[in-house]
Amino acid sequence: MFKTIALAVIASLAITGCIKHDPYGHHTNPGPDNGGHNGGNNTEKLVLKERSDWSIGYVAREDWPNEDGTVDRVEHFKLAYKGNGYYIVRMITKENYEDPNVYNKDAAAFFTYEAKSLVDDAKNAGVNFWQWTDEVFDSQITDIYFNRLRSGAWIAFLIELDANGNATGNYAETSFNLKQEQATESFNKWLGTWRASNGLMGYDLTISSIDNNFLYRIDGWECGQAAAFQMDQEYLEGEFYSPNGFLYIRSQFLGSYDDDNLGTVDELFMGNIFDSNGLKLITDEGIDIAVMVWEGEKKAELQGAEVTIKTNNGNYDTKFHSVQYYMWAHKDSNWYPYNESVAELPLTMLKLRDTRAADVKLAKERTATKASIHHSQPKAGHGSRNNVAKKAVRLK
Repeated sequence: MFKTIALAVIASLAITGCIKHDPYGHHTNPGPDNGGHNGGNNTEKLVLKERSDWSIGYVAREDWPNEDGTVDRVEHFKLAYKGNGYYIVRMITKENYEDPNVYNKDAAAFFTYEAKSLVDDAKNAGVNFWQWTDEVFDSQITDIYFNRLRSGAWIAFLIELDANGNATGNYAETSFNLKQEQATESFNKWLGTWRASNGLMGYDLTISSIDNNFLYRIDGWECGQAAAFQMDQEYLEGEFYSPNGFLYIRSQFLGSYDDDNLGTVDELFMGNIFDSNGLKLITDEGIDIAVMVWEGEKKAELQGAEVTIKTNNGNYDTKFHSVQYYMWAHKDSNWYPYNESVAELPLTMLKLRDTRAADVKLAKERTATKASIHHSQPKAGHGSRNNVAKKAVRLK
């Protein structure tokens, strides 16, 4: 057991009683009417023109062989862009696109938000938006591959940008549906209730299926007697990696809501490292922070994933020391942990009982709205994993 670093002054925040916890009121993407950059009276409405001479089409889910012999599952798309500017490809679930609280079928709002987010992220990284070659194209490529998407109905957009990174209004789109696969035996082995403990502290975790052979739902983290503030209305998503059969947990955004004391907050699940200065929060999203590794038939270990830390004095590798739920407050730009004490990794995991996916009635699911381009070479947020992946992040 340990205490997290003092990331912000929390003396005025009574962790056990003052938080307005409203998990099902969260929004998964800032749409035109709920605090996003698009829409409202401050943004001139974008004039749209669907280009009949452009196209984007879904081809198939395919195997992508890596240099180390492993294989990733990727989504293959065909493109035809006839313009002379820049363009990006963005995908959104049909549910979120049509949701009145998100985009309400407003393509102009979606394009404007995506373009502004891209430019803002590039500025924060100290580069121009067109230098984000992972996402921005200025040549007429014909094939593009994305990391695997979850099952369901999707819409893909090819969005043109001008030299300043603004959406021009020219676009192409396609709708497609991904069916859930039949679960494999190796995927189903993780389903059930597990007791995870380091001998001093731990949790009972229930793992159920969100998307067969791909995504899990993990309930129970920061719950039970060890947790001062019960996170029993929240859950994590974990990803199955078939080449080694392990279950990976990434740093992830859960949603946003209004807290009585802090105002608007984002809720996230993040990882901490431990260095010579104490415990440090790594604020990068979408990187592996923990992994469940098999140790026997009904025994596993929850390890901290390995990460490469970049500093002015050189780089070094370390493992995540702990993972936990955090709030990020918009008004003061500070991070607040829900629980000051959480279990230090690694944790021994013992299966208490098996559970079939059909036995678990899931609450309302979070829905992914973004997809990441697949790369043949391992890099932050992408690529193959032999055991515990190394991820390059910068210490904030």
